[in-house]
Amino acid sequence: MKKSQYTAVAGLGVAALALAGCTGTTTPSTGATSKAGATIAFSTVSTQIPLITSLSDKVSDYLGGSGYKVTVQDSAFDPVKQGQQLEQAANSGSIAGAWIFPVAAESLTSTLKMFQSKKIPVVVDGGPSDFGLQGAQPGIVFVASDFKKYGQTIGDEAAKCAVKAGATQALSLRASETAAGSVAVRDSIGAAFSAGAPDTQVVGTAVASDLASAQTKVSQLLIAHPDASVVIAATDETALGAVNAYAAAGKTPACIIAGGGGPDLMAAKQAGKVTAVVAWDYGAEAEKAGADLIRLLSDPTSDGGVFTTPINVTK
Repeated sequence: MKKSQYTAVAGLGVAALALAGCTGTTTPSTGATSKAGATIAFSTVSTQIPLITSLSDKVSDYLGGSGYKVTVQDSAFDPVKQGQQLEQAANSGSIAGAWIFPVAAESLTSTLKMFQSKKIPVVVDGGPSDFGLQGAQPGIVFVASDFKKYGQTIGDEAAKCAVKAGATQALSLRASETAAGSVAVRDSIGAAFSAGAPDTQVVGTAVASDLASAQTKVSQLLIAHPDASVVIAATDETALGAVNAYAAAGKTPACIIAGGGGPDLMAAKQAGKVTAVVAWDYGAEAEKAGADLIRLLSDPTSDGGVFTTPINVTK
């Protein structure tokens, strides 16, 4: 999940990342020059989440192609650390702008206001209300995730596959409820699947934050429910764990419908091990929000856009 996800693994201790390499004159009060060649910080929940790493890569490609340098800050699932890293970079004058995938949006409100005061534009993954703000804001580009639609799409795809396969039992796998949007995703998946496949019962559920634990939990569910042939996985890790668990049990599921879209999951889809992948279109996000960020680099006092990340289905 985005927003993946939606998707979390054990945090790693990470040293603070020094931000350097920008060109032109810099000042602690207003940040680095907004000209091409300046540095943009990409602040991520964790570099160990494949889906968010794919967003980082696409942002780096887009902004790099426009002449900017992107450097990654890993907050290692720590909202305090994320805020400190961003504020340190802003106060040092080493960045011209930032792109933030928040650990906890509500903890970044003061950080965003500080960026505004220093006229350092920023893209944040989330809507204005997530940060206690209302509507468009000077110097801030918002990119919201429609978690309800995302979950509904996963549930709809799983229901279609279950009905086509004549399946009677399914397993539901998801990330921890502490992950952004996870409750909305869980509830909308359940509602859509129940409505679309009323004859297929969800006989087992599991919560997992990494591939290994997902594989273990699915293996246990298969012992209790050997006829479960549909897997509804909300994240890359749970989907890939299910692939491994079924293979280890010598079983071939009728459907594995996954939310996510990291490289390993897409490779499994290409290999025919996953039926369909519902993914945030981070390529489109990087281009649209990236273009708006570049606009704000020249005029950080103007309002940034408020966008929604598109959703793609790969079958």
